[in-house]
Amino acid sequence: MKTLIYQFWKGEIPDYARLSRRLFRDYADRHGADYFFEENPTFFTGKYAEYYHAVRPVWDPDFHNYDRVIYVDADVFPKDNASGEILTTPVNHIGMVEELAQPQLRKERKSPIRHSNDMRWGAFGSAFFHATPPRTADRSPRVFNSGVIAYTREGMMAAYQHFPQIRTYVMAMRVAILPRFYRLDQNYLGISCFRAGMQFTALEQRWNRILEQGDIGEDYRAKETKPDTAFVHWQVRNRKEISERQILDLVASA
Repeated sequence: MKTLIYQFWKGEIPDYARLSRRLFRDYADRHGADYFFEENPTFFTGKYAEYYHAVRPVWDPDFHNYDRVIYVDADVFPKDNASGEILTTPVNHIGMVEELAQPQLRKERKSPIRHSNDMRWGAFGSAFFHATPPRTADRSPRVFNSGVIAYTREGMMAAYQHFPQIRTYVMAMRVAILPRFYRLDQNYLGISCFRAGMQFTALEQRWNRILEQGDIGEDYRAKETKPDTAFVHWQVRNRKEISERQILDLVASA
């Protein structure tokens, strides 16, 4: 199989993103994959371009030369012992990791990212784009995180045919009077991957272990260690204040 690890950054690259780039370049070398990091990409332009380059493998036919493309956010880090199985594990068209706790957490929020807006997003996506995004037992839309995305060649080509144009999707979310969050790449994928002609795979949790501030102790280690963790997604504020050593120790502890 011909495989690729793909990352990008728009703007000045912070130290933590440079670390992610270095670690994933090494990871790709260890597991026989090509590696591509693009600085200040221009494939997409416009207001949300800095996010939508995560779906560039769909719209750029150059990526379709690969059997599999793994897109990884620049705040994700591979553990030293991370296997290369994500490059070969069975995936239908596109795969992402589910954020299992999010539907319930969003019921408790009053912020723009909340249950009522999720329901409006799901209903509008179904009506306008004829999508069938999956739901939990209580009918809340399930949430899939775009920090790690596995694209198969068949998936990229199918998405090129079946995904709505990004501009159309963004405009639709504005018409729905939904906040900015719902106009970005993750929610675009959450609708587009569940249109007719598309097949989706929920990746194992180990490929996108999300750590938020509450998951990190005072010693800047993960409060809970999960032995099968492969990739750690570091979603905290004030990241520029954290040293490389602290990030590496955090990743190792996850």
